[in-house]
Amino acid sequence: MTAEPAPPPTAQTLPQLLARNRDFRLLWLGNLVSVSGSWFTAVAAFAMIYHHSGSGLAAGTMLALRYLPGLFGSAYGGVLADRFDRRTIMIVADLVLALLALGYLLADSQATLWLVYPLAFASAATGFVFQAARNAWMPTLVQPREYVLYSAAVQINGLLLQALGGMAGAAAVGLLGWRWAFVLNAVSFAASVYFTVRVTAGSRSGGGTEHTGALRSLADGLRVAYASRVIRALLAMEFVFCLGLGGLITAMTYLALQVFNLGDGGTGWFYGVQGVVGATTLLLAAPWLQRLTPRHQMTVLGLSCITEGITAAALGLPSLAWVALALWGTAALAEVVYNPLATATLVAHSGNAHRGRVMSLWMATATTALGLSAFASGYILDTYGHEILFLALGVLMALPGVAWLLALHRGALTPASDGQSHPQQ
Repeated sequence: MTAEPAPPPTAQTLPQLLARNRDFRLLWLGNLVSVSGSWFTAVAAFAMIYHHSGSGLAAGTMLALRYLPGLFGSAYGGVLADRFDRRTIMIVADLVLALLALGYLLADSQATLWLVYPLAFASAATGFVFQAARNAWMPTLVQPREYVLYSAAVQINGLLLQALGGMAGAAAVGLLGWRWAFVLNAVSFAASVYFTVRVTAGSRSGGGTEHTGALRSLADGLRVAYASRVIRALLAMEFVFCLGLGGLITAMTYLALQVFNLGDGGTGWFYGVQGVVGATTLLLAAPWLQRLTPRHQMTVLGLSCITEGITAAALGLPSLAWVALALWGTAALAEVVYNPLATATLVAHSGNAHRGRVMSLWMATATTALGLSAFASGYILDTYGHEILFLALGVLMALPGVAWLLALHRGALTPASDGQSHPQQ
């Protein structure tokens, strides 16, 4: 008998994970490219809306329409990810997203600006299906002890290109106009397909749902999530936290374009600061976060919510743009600690057969709250002003962190064993 090959050594840092794991690196690169183009579009779309309408409510509505499809797009995408080939789903979604990105070129006038809303909705719905397949497939490319690094790597590809895409988007919109940003976004989705087709490892299907209906399969995933107290608590915390986060993004665009008058590409500077601070923090902190015990990871998770909430409440106070940018960077630091720890905890408490649906339920919870908050925040901005809005958002973001820490302290939440996956508790 031949001995089983020894498992590869566990990566201790992000560079090690990317250097040693070819398939994970390819999928990561594909996401890196597509996210870059998406940030170009984010900067351009907000500039185009404010140029043609000047309305905070209009910007908030577009942001809400980018989030709200998560309620059904994520849930149905999770069913697809557990039933069909996850790589194929991602490739088809990327091609559809490329066509939709070019559709924004048709919305560049007061008469056709309304096209932004269905385009934002359709792009978001397709994107959530893509993310459901990615979030189910990508963890199977790494070892359980690398879940924090996996989550950090997924987030850092967005932050790196958020920094470059946000700042470059601001420059491109200012120099060339927003139309080219939409074209570059379409090209980025095509490039993502090139990387994705080269990935062959991992579990590309959850299996076990081929002969059940979509609704029954979704209900099965909900039962698995409900059976875990930790997953239930994570979903509740994410919903309340994102009620604050969605409004925070809407309010940021108002600060950049209306309060500090940073120009058409003004949101790009906030996105850029968020990307630089977030990427730097993750590169330095991810190895430390991975070494923490599961209980300590859950403690830091709650503290990050509280920190971001306090910082968000203070964002309504500055009268100088650089002070607001510094506070925004501090909030970004807390958020990038929250995301990989929350994702790693969720993955550790869900099994591969149901992971697509559990992760999609997580996305649906977040995006529903983000969308509701973005829409309501646009109304509050136009009615009560940004100072009151930031205070309310900060409270919403801090409270779930306090509740999480209290539940953990009282023993209501049980961390997963170190390096193990516990689909049910």
